[in-house]
Amino acid sequence: MSNLTFDKIEIELQLMNVNLAEANDIAMLTAFSSMPADLDDVSRKALRRLRDKMMERAKTRADI
Repeated sequence: MSNLTFDKIEIELQLMNVNLAEANDIAMLTAFSSMPADLDDVSRKALRRLRDKMMERAKTRADI
């Protein structure tokens, strides 16, 4: 295979990785909104940090 072919494969794999990361973030944000009300404070803080981190990644990917 030529270097051009490998470059195209690499680009496609990178795009797939980004798409999977975005899908995972969307799924996590969806799950976050339906968390039970009886979570302890430590769990709530951890989930908030996770949500904030995912939102920052989404903003970075969107170049905002």
